[in-house]
Amino acid sequence: MSADNIAKWIYKKGLEDNIILYSKVSIYRNIDNIRFYNHIDKDDIEKIDNILTKEIEELKKLDIHLEKIKLIELPSIEIKLLKENLTIPNKRNLLNASIYIDEDEETSILINSNEHCEIQTIARGLELEECFNRAYKIESMLDKKIDFAFNKKFGYLTSSPEKIGIAMNVTVSMAIPALIWKTPDNIEYFINKASKKGFDISIRAGRTMPVLNITNRTMMGISERDVLNNMLEIVNYILDKEKKMRLKIKNIDRLNIEDKVYRSKSLLSNARVMNYMEFIKHNLWLRVGLDCNIIDDIDLDTLSYMIFIAKNNHLKSMFNNKKKYKKVSEMRAAALRDIMK
Repeated sequence: MSADNIAKWIYKKGLEDNIILYSKVSIYRNIDNIRFYNHIDKDDIEKIDNILTKEIEELKKLDIHLEKIKLIELPSIEIKLLKENLTIPNKRNLLNASIYIDEDEETSILINSNEHCEIQTIARGLELEECFNRAYKIESMLDKKIDFAFNKKFGYLTSSPEKIGIAMNVTVSMAIPALIWKTPDNIEYFINKASKKGFDISIRAGRTMPVLNITNRTMMGISERDVLNNMLEIVNYILDKEKKMRLKIKNIDRLNIEDKVYRSKSLLSNARVMNYMEFIKHNLWLRVGLDCNIIDDIDLDTLSYMIFIAKNNHLKSMFNNKKKYKKVSEMRAAALRDIMK
């Protein structure tokens, strides 16, 4: 992490990163003839750690340099920061877990958690192909040295039945404020279209939050490459719709879009209290403002940075010794005002 506890991948530009917030690939593997995490004992944990540590160290030969961190040795706030940076996925058993991460937190390997081994790659923007290649470069190297649990009929075996098969998740998070504003009914169509191809679309805070998180549900009876291609088809379809809607409202409804952008800018510059969901909506309208050449005094790097620094535990870490603000919503507003100066 950087000095402000933000993962460095957030500052690296990606394709279509005004609309695509991030791309992520996760691969789940378990070592053959060792029990899954919910049945393992101390000897199993040690054996998993020894096998994986030995081979992960060999990744240096591929110029992949990862630092090992035993999560039980970290203060709880640092674990929370890693979760907010998306380096550690939510809902993971971390009691016996260690994580290998690179300097930018764009590549990580979580071991002895819900699965013996979870490889994750992440990037800003639409960089699924790059994440996919980076993750499978690591997986292929490990697979040459480690016998992973695999069944000819079912595929890779995991502790979670939903992951059995290719044992891979691809995820894309995208911002679609123009579509949510003008054609909110289209969201149900997107959800149904994605579902037919084996993908789930989740929307935070109901149908009014302009952020879609898309991830594959289907793991069996399909190849990794087909999942990737289907994801890109869905993402590009929604991406094209959002871009066309932005162009349309820029040309025929400019006054109202300018009003939304400048209201958002004013609130982020002056609010004294702000919750995270409200902040996200305003952040995304500033992205539209940049895209439509309405504002030019803030850049996309800053807007990307704000999405992470405005999270609860990043704020608590930032304001650790300052008693001026009692609530995290006050801290958020203060941090945003400072950035917007």
